[in-house]
Amino acid sequence: MAFLTLILSLLAILIFCELFTNAVEWLGKNLDFGHSVVGSVFSAVSTALPETIVPIIALLTLPSFTSREEIGIGAILGAPLMLSTLTFSLLALPTYFRNSNKVLTFKREPLLLDMKFFILNFSLALLISIFAKNLKSLLSIFFLLSYLIYLYFIFKKDEGFEEEELKALLFSRSKEPTTFIIFLQLGIGLSGILLSSYFFVTSIESLAKIIGINPFIISVVLTPIATELPEKFNSITWVIKGKDHLAISNITGAMVFQSSFPIMVGLILSTWNLDEKALKLCLITIISSLYLYFLIRRGFIKPKFLLFNFILYILYILLSLNFEVFHL
Repeated sequence: MAFLTLILSLLAILIFCELFTNAVEWLGKNLDFGHSVVGSVFSAVSTALPETIVPIIALLTLPSFTSREEIGIGAILGAPLMLSTLTFSLLALPTYFRNSNKVLTFKREPLLLDMKFFILNFSLALLISIFAKNLKSLLSIFFLLSYLIYLYFIFKKDEGFEEEELKALLFSRSKEPTTFIIFLQLGIGLSGILLSSYFFVTSIESLAKIIGINPFIISVVLTPIATELPEKFNSITWVIKGKDHLAISNITGAMVFQSSFPIMVGLILSTWNLDEKALKLCLITIISSLYLYFLIRRGFIKPKFLLFNFILYILYILLSLNFEVFHL
């Protein structure tokens, strides 16, 4: 029953997430925002939303303290790990289906801005756990301010909507849906994500107890793959179409969001006590992010260089097997 609930709640999350992201793209068009805003903010935040809601639901509703901490913190840290390693490495695959331009090209400065904010925020979150846990609630405000400052820079440099064919709004047959209909679809999508995430979180806790797997590992590996990775296949589609900047900014923008608001929530609602398995996760994430930063500085990325990110993801999976994953 727990496994069935997990699958059904996951399917529901994906369906409602499709409603939400479809409405977000149309909102970007109606408000005349360009690829940097749509990719790094609208699309990134909307696709990161289920992954953000899961730890909030876990930290607020699960009765067991251990489950709250393991699942909540695991979901918060798991998304940046997956985005900077597995998700980025997948961008290499669609380049081989293009007739020309086998190298990923993009606008360098906006992506470097994303990576700078992410590396700063994520590193600070790690340092707080080691040196300043007593001040975590006070320092949590930094992550909110950081994201607001980030939004200021992104919107300031926005170039306006770049005309392209969007998938029709699911709640309207009109080629030019009204803002009201767009917000209605947004609201229903968000409400559905919230409800589905509640059942998803409770099923993770139950499944971890039944099969004896550490809930932190399930949360780190399963939650971001289930809730965020499917939506990031948008980036693969964009790479095939030659929209490399939109594809990459969708990922780096999600990384910035995941290193700000969810971490702020974690600092407020949890003990933020990162144990050895969490600290190693943070270290691998920072290494992969620094590597990406230097790749982006070149102004293009050869797909073969992203193999290193995939290796780092597999490395963490192998390391996690040494953390008493199975309770005897």
